[in-house]
Amino acid sequence: MPIITLFEHQKRPYEELDWEPADPTLQQLEQLNEAAGAELLRLGRTHLQATQFVGVVQLGETTLQILPKIDYDSVGDADARDDSRPFQAAMNSATTNLLYLLSYTQDLQVKEQDIAPLLAQRSSWFELLTRLFAMELQRQIKPGLQRAYVSFEDTLPVMRGRWQLDRQLTRRPHVRHRFDVVYDEFSPDTPLNRIFRCVAERLLFLSREPGNRRLLRNISKWLIDVERLGEITQTDLEAVHFTRLNQRFEPAFNFARLFLENKAIQLAAGKDQTFAFVFDMNRLFEEFVYRFIVRYRQRILKNRWRQVRPRYQAKGRPIHLAEKVPSGKSVFRLEPDILFTSPSGRAVLVLDTKYKKLAHDQHRLGIAEGDMYQMLAYAVALDCPRALLLYPQAAGSLPTSARFDTLGYPHSVMAATINLRQPLDHPENLIRELTQLFVEVSSYE
Repeated sequence: MPIITLFEHQKRPYEELDWEPADPTLQQLEQLNEAAGAELLRLGRTHLQATQFVGVVQLGETTLQILPKIDYDSVGDADARDDSRPFQAAMNSATTNLLYLLSYTQDLQVKEQDIAPLLAQRSSWFELLTRLFAMELQRQIKPGLQRAYVSFEDTLPVMRGRWQLDRQLTRRPHVRHRFDVVYDEFSPDTPLNRIFRCVAERLLFLSREPGNRRLLRNISKWLIDVERLGEITQTDLEAVHFTRLNQRFEPAFNFARLFLENKAIQLAAGKDQTFAFVFDMNRLFEEFVYRFIVRYRQRILKNRWRQVRPRYQAKGRPIHLAEKVPSGKSVFRLEPDILFTSPSGRAVLVLDTKYKKLAHDQHRLGIAEGDMYQMLAYAVALDCPRALLLYPQAAGSLPTSARFDTLGYPHSVMAATINLRQPLDHPENLIRELTQLFVEVSSYE
C-alpha cells in the first residue's frame, strides 16, 4: 500500500502522484475537507498542498502522511526526493518529535526503545501510533485484566445480592419464583476495559499493518467478556478513575483517549474506506508550550517568577475587553493562551503562541498587525505590563527576540522564537531557551 509523505505546507504536483485532474481521490479529499469543516489538504489546479494539519489521511489503498517541519537530523532534508536518504532522515526525526509533542499534550508514555524499530518498518505515522497503543496495552493485559466489583441488575430464580422488592412489586407482583436482584461481581467488565475494547476494535477496522492487526485481534480476544459499546462519550472517559490497583493501565488509557478525543473523520467503510486522523499544529504548539512550562516550571521560572502561577487559556477567570452601554454587559471575550499570575492574582505576563514564521529581514519581523493588536488588548484588559508572542524557530534561522514598547500605553510586547527542531526527548536545551526568555522579559518594567 503506497504511503505518500508531505511536510506541512509542502506542494506535490498531481502528475508526480500519478493523479489525473478528475481522479476520484481528489473528490474524496474534497469530501474530507467538507466533513472536517477545514482545509485539511489544499487542492490546487495542478498540485496538492499540505496545510497546518498533520497526521494521516487514508484514501482507499493510498495513505497520505503529513508531518510537521520539526525534523532535526543533520542529514535530513524535507525537500529532497522522497526515496532519498535525506528525506527519510527528515521524516524519521519529524515523526519522533511529533510523538514527543503528543507525549506532553496527551500525557502519553513514549519510549525510545519502542520507536526505533517501528521507524525502520516505514509504516505510516497512524500505524506507528496504533502500534504503541497496542504494545502498551498488551504489556499490561498479559499479567491479568483489570477487574473490579461491578453492579449487575438481573431477574434470577434464586436470591442473590440485594432483593429489589419495590421494583418487583411494580413490574410483576404475581411472579413468585423469580427475583429482581442487584448484586456485585468481581468482573473484567469495567468502564476502563469497555473503552479498551471499543478502541481496539475501531483500530482493527482502520489499520492495514499486519503486525498491528495481529496485536489488536489478540487484545479483542482477551476482552471478549467485556461489553461492547458502540460509542464512547466524554462521560464514559470521566467515569474511569485510577488507583494503585489499576495505575499500570493509565498510559494505555491515555493512548485510547487520544484516539477517542481526536476522532477520525470517516466517510466510508469497506474496501474504499476514507478517513483522516489529524492534528492542528497551531493548537498542538500552544498546548505543548503550556505543558512543557508546567512540567519544568521549577527550572524555567526562577527568581521573581518562582511564585508565579501559569494558567491555560485563563481557565476559571472570564476576561472581557469592554462593557456595552447602558446594559453593562461584558462583551468581546478574550482568551490568552497562557496567563501568568502572582500569588495575589495579579496578571504579570500574558503569553500567546503563534505557529507562524517570523521574517527576520523586516524591521517588525513580519508580525501580523492583528496579533500585535490582540496582545495590546490582552495587556490593557488585564492591566498586565508584559506580553510575549512565542513562535517556532524556522529552519536555518537564528534564535530571535525583540521588544516592542507600545506608544501611549505602559505595556511592552516581546516577540521570540523557540527551537523545536531538536530532539524533544532531551529537553535540556529547550529548558535553557525558555529560562532565558523569562529572564529577558522580567527586565521589562
